[in-house]
Amino acid sequence: MPMKGFNRKEGQLFIDDISLKDVAKKFGTPVYVYSANKLKENLNNYVSSVRKEDKVCYSVKSNSNIHILSLLSELGSGFDVVSGNELRRCLEAGAKPEDIVFSGVGKTEEEIRLAINAGIFSINIESEEELERIINTSKDLKKQAECIIRINPDLSSESHPYIQTGLKTSKFGVLKEKVDSMARKATESGSVNLKGIASHVGSQIFDKELILENLNILIEISTHITAQGHNLRYVDLGGGFGISYKEEKELKIDEVLSEIISVLEPLNLNLILEPGRSISGNTGVLLSKIEYLKKTPDLNFAVIDSGMNDFLRPSLYQAWHDISVVETKDKKELFYKVVGPVCESGDTFGEERLLSLDENSILAIHDVGAYGHAMSSNYNSRLKSSEILIEDEEIKVIRRRETFDDLLRQERDV
Repeated sequence: MPMKGFNRKEGQLFIDDISLKDVAKKFGTPVYVYSANKLKENLNNYVSSVRKEDKVCYSVKSNSNIHILSLLSELGSGFDVVSGNELRRCLEAGAKPEDIVFSGVGKTEEEIRLAINAGIFSINIESEEELERIINTSKDLKKQAECIIRINPDLSSESHPYIQTGLKTSKFGVLKEKVDSMARKATESGSVNLKGIASHVGSQIFDKELILENLNILIEISTHITAQGHNLRYVDLGGGFGISYKEEKELKIDEVLSEIISVLEPLNLNLILEPGRSISGNTGVLLSKIEYLKKTPDLNFAVIDSGMNDFLRPSLYQAWHDISVVETKDKKELFYKVVGPVCESGDTFGEERLLSLDENSILAIHDVGAYGHAMSSNYNSRLKSSEILIEDEEIKVIRRRETFDDLLRQERDV
């Protein structure tokens, strides 16, 4: 029986039945390669653990390729977007508007108009000022806006400061004491249908008790607001379920969701989840070739053709990602500092990595399916890499490699 997802055969790294050495040879490097079967498995962990009336809304910002979005939509996923163009991507990919929630603190009037006209499930309100804009825009359009209020629970996810979103000092959400007046204003406007309360504590969460504490805060507020005459039916817990980059103990999603639903069911409340990393994170690798093996008195450098413009997380968050050789060879292992060609000292992918390398080696940087290509740039005028999706024996190019003409297209003839 063929193996699904990532596996090794005779020392070579494969996705399903496809050799990643052959992928690198055919399509060049750097190249992002994803496993469709792993993506399906990860989404199913959520979809199979919730009820029909609940919503699993994949966080588009983690990986926004429309082919990925289309596949997830076909499998029953909804979507969490944080910009008008992410919303447009989802619609282009075939997503149903009624399965889309729109989060984020800086929605423009144009984006709010787009969301209302599209008929999405919910605009998640992040401030009193945003509520005012939504009311005015919906009245101007003579259409009702479907909304959820996002609160700031003042909880810490104990993760990197850049990905903590639930503290009182965060820009996200409204303070709990503001919810009463905002709910009243929304309902009295006659142009907003308030349907729930939301909160997102942050990313890379491994503490079940933190998730349940956040849930209890949302239930308490929802119960109070409902008692005031508002018909709230949804609790949006956001996302943030952590994945293991370096032996972290992942939460068992089915067990956590079973516990959450057992709390919500007697209250007649439905659940919205916004997972991103835990669906796409471990589905991808970034393949890079060795350009130089540079030795100094103190260090061995493996200089690869991927840079921080291709994959930013190690430079931005000091994030740890496993790095392996696509084809193992009978060569002495040495400790290497794996670096890119970008003119920044921070362009580093890993320190003291024990690897068996020669000048023809191809490296795989693992677990890059989330916040990988989506955060790439053209820094140093470097071209963005291509993306490949593999399913069983099928190889599909889902983004072609950028060209120099692509790079200059918006600058020429202006």
